[in-house]
Amino acid sequence: VQYFEIGIWTVLGLIAGSFVNVCLDRLPLQFADDEQSSSLLASSELSPFLKTHLRERTLSLANPARSFCFSCGHQLSWFENIPVLSYLLSRGHCRKCNATIGAGTILTETVHGLVYSGCGWFLNGWIWPLTFSINFSFLWILGHCWSYRRTRKMLLFAGAVLLILNFGIYYY
Repeated sequence: VQYFEIGIWTVLGLIAGSFVNVCLDRLPLQFADDEQSSSLLASSELSPFLKTHLRERTLSLANPARSFCFSCGHQLSWFENIPVLSYLLSRGHCRKCNATIGAGTILTETVHGLVYSGCGWFLNGWIWPLTFSINFSFLWILGHCWSYRRTRKMLLFAGAVLLILNFGIYYY
């Protein structure tokens, strides 16, 4: 295994970890029931930007397209979206309002970078490392979001699709 390949797997893992963070932040809010939504809208910790998306039910993984601070609504620029590095440079705080960004963010990104690079190191080719890595990311999301009732059906459906794809890859 070449070190260049491990570097690529690590970068892919960091990017995947960043996307998993988006899922962990947005899915519970996207599928919140009316009672949860009303308590979120009454919260003083959320930005008017986020409250507007919650009120209009427009929050999703794709909308808004760019990451933002939940406290002030500041949309992150490209250099604030570099996994792990931007967290370390900002010392875990929003550049605009200085709100704390949870340590789970850097933990998720770092673990994904390590797992993806480990898959690239120990598993041959590209199909098995990719399959294992995607399954790991899905299970990470599932483990975090399972306690939210409204996300369960969506996650179970996605898991069924992933299972079918895994069988297809296995028999490939």
